Amino acid sequence: MLPINTTSPRTRYIVRDDMPGTLQIVSSEEKDHGKYECVAENSIGTDYSKHSLLYVKVRRVPPQFSIPPPGEAQVKLGDSVNLTCVAVGSPMPFVKWRKGAAQELTPEDKLPIGKNTLELPDIRESANYTCVAASALGVIEATTQVKVQFC
Repeated sequence: MLPINTTSPRTRYIVRDDMPGTLQIVSSEEKDHGKYECVAENSIGTDYSKHSLLYVKVRRVPPQFSIPPPGEAQVKLGDSVNLTCVAVGSPMPFVKWRKGAAQELTPEDKLPIGKNTLELPDIRESANYTCVAASALGVIEATTQVKVQFC
């Protein structure tokens, strides 16, 4: 067993003042899995507690839409519309927009996590816009059909 640093201001390991002998791990991760024991030291000597085994199970949930984009948006020629898509999961998915079958609208280096709003100014033609939410656990899509009314 290795000692853990509980005094650094950036540590995730906290020894609780209100509960002597209690170690709190903030935002536990898989790497925290292992045996832990308490060591008490004073001028008389050192004593060790029985070890406790910590098993960390990471919650894994594939992407799902918490707020899917609308199925259809009707706009007048030259109008603007904003399409918002919100997805959740664990890990949180990246969310991007695509026009038609292949035109990517969200730069790969600026993929937002969880939510993405597509701003469409001065719309001139009807088209399908697809929200894509992706993580290591899967990919989901939802399409909005933007229809231009010419009246």
